[in-house]
Amino acid sequence: MILAVFYSNQNKYLDSIKLGGEWFLNNQNEDFVYYEYDIIEKNHTGTRHPLREMGAMWSVAKLNNYFDDKRYYNLTQKGLLYFDKFILYDPIDDFVYANFSSDDIKLGYSAFMILTLLETDYHSKEFLLDKFANGILYLQNEDGSFNTFFYSNKSTGIDYYPGEALFALISLYQYKKDQRYLQTVEKAFPYYSEYWKENANTAFVPWQSRAYKMLYLETEEKKYADFVFEMNDFMLDEHYPKKRCQDFDFDRSMVTAVYIEGVNQAYELAKLLGDKEREECYANFIREGADYIISLQIKDKSEKQAIGGFLGDSSLRVDRNQHAVIALIEARELGII
Repeated sequence: MILAVFYSNQNKYLDSIKLGGEWFLNNQNEDFVYYEYDIIEKNHTGTRHPLREMGAMWSVAKLNNYFDDKRYYNLTQKGLLYFDKFILYDPIDDFVYANFSSDDIKLGYSAFMILTLLETDYHSKEFLLDKFANGILYLQNEDGSFNTFFYSNKSTGIDYYPGEALFALISLYQYKKDQRYLQTVEKAFPYYSEYWKENANTAFVPWQSRAYKMLYLETEEKKYADFVFEMNDFMLDEHYPKKRCQDFDFDRSMVTAVYIEGVNQAYELAKLLGDKEREECYANFIREGADYIISLQIKDKSEKQAIGGFLGDSSLRVDRNQHAVIALIEARELGII
């Protein structure tokens, strides 16, 4: 009986991932996918959000590798061909960047292009990986921080874009073994670990956790693991467990999936380092959070464009499905759910 319940639970998470992937396939447009579907009006809104659409492309590429399903490969290629139209080259500093609006060229664009290309093939893959990485290196300052926009003094997005870029660089380091990428992530650590002390917030945690978990795996320097633990202990405390590491208060809708992504990284480190207490705490958070997010998924009795989407309000968005499917895939790969 216990075994039957285990397999039933396993299936519900896998079914949720499959439905989440189908949502992308059922919401394609001539470019890639629609950003948003309104379940009240039963139509796609005209809103565009290139950064989140790029993040969705990365998750579609990961779905292809997870399920070995050609439909996801084809959709990834469709997205790359579309976003390729916006790539420009800086001949002076030898890098490329995605330009959707000349006053809003986000660091995060380069990160998600790298992350997607690492999951698939593409006719100019090696060139783009090198040149997008050059752009990230170009934006790093002497103190290790990153400018968050190209050709701009804007400084918004510090809780998101640098973490995305660091994760992309350390992932690219694993692929190419170019020491510049490793050194850039190491150089950033003092700045962002100090920033955290004065600006602790949940948005900062997931991407930085990805980057510094991977840096720990490459270097085995304890300070990186400690930083990941510190951030994710904070994350758990922010969800007010009613018991010791149990019965967390999940009331933040689909952003919970993003938080699970970060805690997945911390769980992996805790298990690797034999920290049983943290391993148990993180696993409880992930399991409870996974059940919460799949409760927000539209599973049946709705129009095709809605099934598989994750509710945050009256709309279904690409970024919610991105974070949900990746959080669930990684938790399954870790054996937690």
